[in-house]
Amino acid sequence: MNTALPLAARGWAASLALGCALLLVACATIAPDYQAVPSQAFADVATTRLGRSYAPAQARHPGRSGFRLINNGVSALLTRAALADVAERSIDIQYYIFDADESGAFLIEKLIAAADRGVRVRLLLDDHELDLDDATLTRIDAHPNIEVRLFNPFPGRARWTRNLQLLMHLGTLGNRMHNKVFAVDGTAVVMGGRNVSNRYFEGRAESNFRDMDLLAAGEVVREIERSFDEYWNSRIAVPVQALGAAPATNDHALHFADLRKDAAQGLGPYAEYGARRDEFVARVLSGAEDMIWADGHMVAEPPVRQEAGADKSSSAVARALAIARQATRRELDYETAYFVPGERGVKVLGDVAARGVRVRVMTNALAATDVVPVHAGYAASRVALLAAGVELYEYRPDAKRPEPSHRLRFGSSGSSLHAKVVVHDRRVVWIGSANFDPRSRRINTEAGLLIDSAELAAKVLASMERDFSPAQSWKLQLERDGSGAQHIVWIGERDGKPVRLTDEPDAGLLRRLGVGLFSILPGIEDLL
Repeated sequence: MNTALPLAARGWAASLALGCALLLVACATIAPDYQAVPSQAFADVATTRLGRSYAPAQARHPGRSGFRLINNGVSALLTRAALADVAERSIDIQYYIFDADESGAFLIEKLIAAADRGVRVRLLLDDHELDLDDATLTRIDAHPNIEVRLFNPFPGRARWTRNLQLLMHLGTLGNRMHNKVFAVDGTAVVMGGRNVSNRYFEGRAESNFRDMDLLAAGEVVREIERSFDEYWNSRIAVPVQALGAAPATNDHALHFADLRKDAAQGLGPYAEYGARRDEFVARVLSGAEDMIWADGHMVAEPPVRQEAGADKSSSAVARALAIARQATRRELDYETAYFVPGERGVKVLGDVAARGVRVRVMTNALAATDVVPVHAGYAASRVALLAAGVELYEYRPDAKRPEPSHRLRFGSSGSSLHAKVVVHDRRVVWIGSANFDPRSRRINTEAGLLIDSAELAAKVLASMERDFSPAQSWKLQLERDGSGAQHIVWIGERDGKPVRLTDEPDAGLLRRLGVGLFSILPGIEDLL
């Protein structure tokens, strides 16, 4: 047996590993002995205008929380802006993605304006896909009332090394904070599936995400703030000052000047919010009156899920949803952007369907998804799910938005599902950050709201039913060909006429090839 090539390959690999290690050491800038100063959420809510505006409704619903569905992207952005504008004492923000595009820059300027008024701003961002560079983050952090911390930051700060760092330290750097929280004055919080980027707020982007948020008030806010404090004060949340970066000398990376030019032409978030500011400020200040008050709780993973010796399969979110699922008797409805059930998930949902429960699952079609490997993981389970009695629907890229709304800037009309919503028996609602996939169950931190309310469930389901319609999504069915083999067909409508397709609708060759490639890679499903 010729061993020369394997030995040479091993030597090359060792040299590469050594070179990578040296590179990462050279790029490492995080001060290992930096001491973060602990802080806690603002609690004296009765002293703020926002707190006083919600107090009467809270008094009428002791022990309960108020919820209002935010069902389109423009309202989601302008609600956050209005909350920042009325803030008097604190803003606590936690996101997986925060882009330096129009939407992100607009919110950052709102945060800076709040800080200028004396509001304490705590900004906790995951470092993996963060679009703000270290110098810009340091400039923002330099404001005396703003502190920025990064969750699980990459030791090498050069962006181009990140994939390499992930490859070498997947067990630690692969653990990301997927939570989404925008909390103001310890009184009102926006939570759901949206990150901060144009794609989540119907701004200029290749496609826009279909998503849902909730504006929450009452008892649940204290749970959310306790969770935020746990993350903020954890060892894995590193102050941006520890990165050692010099602050940027200008705001060019935040496009503030471009935003104002757009506003002068009636475009972008400044123009939209300028025309509707009074409306949205009034909404958040009087929001308690039109909220649905119900029993609801936040469910969140701890900031460090995989400590040495910990049960890596343990998930607070998965347990809470399993308990709700086991109690379901008639109907179980999912909208989840990334759906990779695997063999266990197929059995779980199949067992629910076998009890006589109608199980419907909506996820992205191949043409609509922004993560082709996830579709490959999902596609492997489709036949088994359908055979087990689970109804499958795939959201289309030509789906219309859930309700008429303004557009921040006219971009692509393409759509992609990003919501993470579950409704049990038309009563118990989950809206949060967790998908139905291995990464959410075992790797990422996740958080969401679990609410017992038939009234809220009816509003959520009314929106979901539109997505399940044949003009918005494809319904998958199993059919047998002449040889008796089972295959999938896609049923829907185009221009009001029934359509039946026998192959992945509207997906290009590269996407199909990508699904084929990722479907044969060993071990890929556990990382999705």
